[in-house]
Amino acid sequence: MIDSSPEAADLVRFALWKGNLRCSFHVYSDAATARRCLLQQRRRTSDSPLPSLILLESDLDGADGLEVLRELRADPDLAGVPVVAFPSYDMEGEDAALAAGATEYMPKPVDAERYARCIAEFYRRWCQPQGQDADGAPVSGKAHPGDWMRPAAQWRKPPVGN
Repeated sequence: MIDSSPEAADLVRFALWKGNLRCSFHVYSDAATARRCLLQQRRRTSDSPLPSLILLESDLDGADGLEVLRELRADPDLAGVPVVAFPSYDMEGEDAALAAGATEYMPKPVDAERYARCIAEFYRRWCQPQGQDADGAPVSGKAHPGDWMRPAAQWRKPPVGN
């Protein structure tokens, strides 16, 4: 997560705990730290695991989150990592975020329960291993590579038949 708000990070931690969602969670509180940890250190130690998902506040203190997003998309290793532009205030920045390379644009819900449901949905969509349910149990049926990631436009509205 790239977000300067400690409250936003705490809400994500709460959502992961509440949903019993097991994952490694890192918070970068500013653009400089995110660049150093995600871009520069990865170039030096390419054996560290890639993030499964990045939540990005588009309005970072003293920096433009969308510029950080463009840098992530320019990096060959991180270009395919899903990035959700998850702004607190900018409710009209969807076009700019998607043009910069965001996989999805979702303004942060104000209600803590909705926020937790949002995080759980992001986890299930992008972080859950193929062929497993939320508890890690195998699921029947055949998982297809690439099913976990669809174009952003498909995530903004429910798929046909739901």
